[in-house]
Amino acid sequence: MEDPGLDIQVQETRGDDGSYKYAFTYERATLYEFKYERKATPDPVDPCYRCYRRIWDKEQMVNVGVLYHKACFRCRICGLPLTMQTFHRNDANGSQDREVYCRTHVGKAINQIQQERAIIEGLEDGFGSQSLRDKPISAIKAAPDFTPKPSPRGSPKGSPAGSVQHTPSKHDLHNTSMASSMVSVTPRSLNGTSWLTGTAESTLEYTLMTGGLYGRPRPILQSYQDFEKFRVFESQWTLESRHREEEERLQRFLLEEREKEMRRLDTVVDQEKERAASELLASMDPMTVQKNPQALVAGRERIEEHFRNVRDDRLRNIQDKVATEEKARASRMLDRQCQEMLVLIAEKDRMADTSCIYDHSMRPPVLPPEGRKSKLYKSPIIFEQIDKRALELSNRDYNTFTDLVRDLTRDCQSELEKCRALFRWIIAKDIGKTSGRDISRPNSSLTLLKGVKSGRETYHQLFKKLCSYAGLHCEIVLGFSKGAGYKPGMNLTGNAFRNSWTAVAIEGNWRFVNVTWAARQVTGLKEELPEMFTKYDEFYFLTDPEDYIYQHYPDEASWQLLEIPLPFSEFTNLPVVKSPFFNYGLRFYSNYGATLVTDTGMVEVRVTMPKILGFGSLLEAQDKATNTSNLEGRTLLRYVKNEAIFTVNVPKPGLYYFSIYTGDYWKADCLESACSFVVHCTPNMRGAAPPYPPVPFFGPTPVMEKFGIVAENQIDPLIVSDSDYLDIVFNMDKEIKVTHTFQYYDAHAGTVNDIDRYVFLKSRNETGATYMIRCPKEGFYIFSLYATQADGAESQSLDCAYRYLIICQEPNPAVVAFPRTYHRWQRCTLHEPVSGDLMTNKRYTFRLDVPQASEVFVVIGELYHHLKRKLGFTWEGNIPTGNASTALKVVARFAMTGQECSIFAHLLDYELVADAETEI
Repeated sequence: MEDPGLDIQVQETRGDDGSYKYAFTYERATLYEFKYERKATPDPVDPCYRCYRRIWDKEQMVNVGVLYHKACFRCRICGLPLTMQTFHRNDANGSQDREVYCRTHVGKAINQIQQERAIIEGLEDGFGSQSLRDKPISAIKAAPDFTPKPSPRGSPKGSPAGSVQHTPSKHDLHNTSMASSMVSVTPRSLNGTSWLTGTAESTLEYTLMTGGLYGRPRPILQSYQDFEKFRVFESQWTLESRHREEEERLQRFLLEEREKEMRRLDTVVDQEKERAASELLASMDPMTVQKNPQALVAGRERIEEHFRNVRDDRLRNIQDKVATEEKARASRMLDRQCQEMLVLIAEKDRMADTSCIYDHSMRPPVLPPEGRKSKLYKSPIIFEQIDKRALELSNRDYNTFTDLVRDLTRDCQSELEKCRALFRWIIAKDIGKTSGRDISRPNSSLTLLKGVKSGRETYHQLFKKLCSYAGLHCEIVLGFSKGAGYKPGMNLTGNAFRNSWTAVAIEGNWRFVNVTWAARQVTGLKEELPEMFTKYDEFYFLTDPEDYIYQHYPDEASWQLLEIPLPFSEFTNLPVVKSPFFNYGLRFYSNYGATLVTDTGMVEVRVTMPKILGFGSLLEAQDKATNTSNLEGRTLLRYVKNEAIFTVNVPKPGLYYFSIYTGDYWKADCLESACSFVVHCTPNMRGAAPPYPPVPFFGPTPVMEKFGIVAENQIDPLIVSDSDYLDIVFNMDKEIKVTHTFQYYDAHAGTVNDIDRYVFLKSRNETGATYMIRCPKEGFYIFSLYATQADGAESQSLDCAYRYLIICQEPNPAVVAFPRTYHRWQRCTLHEPVSGDLMTNKRYTFRLDVPQASEVFVVIGELYHHLKRKLGFTWEGNIPTGNASTALKVVARFAMTGQECSIFAHLLDYELVADAETEI
């Protein structure tokens, strides 16, 4: 509704040089504050008639007589953006005015508009008597102030800087003219009559209240209680019965037309067949026929076979043609019936409020959604109740759409809740399980769905019909879709990928709803699930246009609902993105095209994720003759913070399809298709890199967050090592029990070997753990950390917490192994020696920290060497290795509850060798 405190200030002054300055402040409708200053001297080339600046080709409005920027093509009075269909010229009585105006302000001078600032009688009464009574006093006081704001450029030329602009009082509003042109910035209707001309309008659209701070106008009747109070459902029953009679008459007519076409086809084919038989008989000699009658019979059979094939071909063409005509007729009738239903509800709107400005017959303009995303519309608690009721009603029988919609919307208070109820009911209704005999019974509730069952009506048309009964505007949009069978990079031509979907106006904002794609057939993988069952996809309810454009491209650019429409060439160049991609909250790190081009054979796709998800990938060659075994291990997945990074390493030049799958659980066996690309490796590729280890992913798992483990120095799980050793540090609580594995991947043999002696737990204290890793030769190494709670059962398994991939490019030939550690090494720290292979006939200094130990020994064969306790719990000693090549052990005895334990705990193992060089 309009605000009685509205004030509009328009000022226009002319300078001595003939130019004029124009200032306008308007705080309603589009919330557009238009400030304009005309220049005295225009640009020398192609100046805009409005701003006098030069116009480039992409900025020009065409066929308007004079040049305008697209941004300047606005009403001179109110600044409303205009199009080629909505602009008007003030050309009455030979006027040479080349300015453009909206329909409301064409022919109005500035001084006339200043005198006609008024709102029609009854608008304030309707606003105050109904709307204000329903609102609390605090809400009325908090209403926005419509006093004009000062222009940031200062006062217009010729106007005193400190002048006070007049604001009309409430008394002024009561004494203004009925013909005021300032009641609206756009042409609209009141009770089917134009405010300016008094003539009825067939198509009623409103464009008011498009600003972000104001909600769009809403009709009077919204909730189920409103419909019940003003007897909307009773009127719908009467109108529906008339619509059903029209449908039956149309079906009879279409059946008669089909039968006529069939009879006409049989008549034409029979005539042609008899003519061909006569010509055959005339062409044959009677003597030949008497001697060889079989020739006549064979010729007759050939004619019969030929015309049988001709009839089948023509029959298919006729059936396709008739089916197309039937669908077109049914579609036109559906559009008309839906409009009649909305007009009926609009009459109830005006019955409820005679001063009603907006009613259900007014179709909202096709504009991008403003401000609010569809996710903000959705309330899980309310939706859960609506979904539950829709599922219950899907098992009931109904004879009329009115009864069905009445029960579906019984608990609905808004257009959003109504739309949700209709959406869930259609998905839950498994029409495919019904038989033709059931839907042909006159009193069967399934007669409501016989159009969908027979194929003459689509699910989208059914949804549109239900929306009209609920008072919702719904439109069927035609265009192209990247559906089943489409692969990235394919051309969208012909009818192969033609599709349709619906757009629904929710409180004036158009949103996409696709009931067909929302109901997915899923194969049951568990024993308690059926072989096939229907699962609804939340993505296709109130989808954001920015996400929907990845899959669907409408024929009309306005139905993209985007601020800047996307060209068709860019749509085909988008990657194939499925609904699970958005359902799991994934987003691309950057803008990727459908084709990823590489000269090196490697490409990278980065996806941001809200949490650690399960991922899988598939790499396929476009050339089916390619050996699939060559593509194994050509994809690397690693998690870095909130990103999943896929690295693709193709074996040779060519075209490949790369697909990504995802699931909610990081160990999920069942993954859903998320997105796919084409990888184009050019012939410039020199040599293929080796395949990656057969590991699902590298990086953290949810176990890291569960136990509070943090990777301190190596955030990226992919490490390129070119030094003698590297350290990996984890921060964790002292109560966490950890272990590890270290493996070498032989890319040529395709084998994975354990090399635990080349990783060493250097330190494990109350704040974390430090690992030292050495890479003895070039290749891939896999380091995995496992963790669990220390107070758990002994049989409790440890889960993988983090996995690193280490690529060694320049190994040091002198690298030696570390000593082998055992379970009691936890909480200990080794200072020296850190080499696991010690030479014989030498002396080595052993220095290590062993908390809670009462004695520490170095054992060589049968000889025990006692280490001395130093400061704190550090043990140290200089030990000779002797001349025998054997194992060297470090053992300790720990104090247990105040008494010493007699059992020695094994801590470390060294190897005594004559030569320090070792092999894996």
